[in-house]
Amino acid sequence: MVGSGRLIGLILKGVAIAGLAGVAMWAFSNETMQSGGRTLTLGCGLLFAVLLAGVGLWFMMQGRTEATQFAEVEKQKRILNMVSTQGTVPISSIALDMNMPMDQVKAAIYDLVGKGLFTGYVDWKGGKLVSKDAASLNQSVADGKCPNCGAPQVIAGKGVVKCEYCGAEIFLPQ
Repeated sequence: MVGSGRLIGLILKGVAIAGLAGVAMWAFSNETMQSGGRTLTLGCGLLFAVLLAGVGLWFMMQGRTEATQFAEVEKQKRILNMVSTQGTVPISSIALDMNMPMDQVKAAIYDLVGKGLFTGYVDWKGGKLVSKDAASLNQSVADGKCPNCGAPQVIAGKGVVKCEYCGAEIFLPQ
């Protein structure tokens, strides 16, 4: 569950405060305890409370990190859904719909390709993201023609073919 770290952290901090208050009340209400015993009891209670609060803080920070990562995954899922339902999506509309700058959209697309979740091509000059069936991509690569403009292609990297003419980058399935 996303955000559970924050909840656990808050609970641990609450337990630390309540535990320290309980120890203090017990130490001061005990008539037979001398001042040295009270000091030792309060010191041990404070040490326990600080440790518990520290663990709670760590859980809260982990929950915040988890929530940030989950938000990135949701953005990538949304991009994939847009491309899979529409086939061809203008990159500018992805940026507008998701309220992201173009460099973040580009990074998200490259991340999807790196994870093997997107196959298709990006026409950076034309500003569109095109999802293609892997078989048709493989056929166009075998023919040596760009699926965007028909010009010759060059291998640009592992699983990436680039059109010399229009600059489209074709991402092949792994």
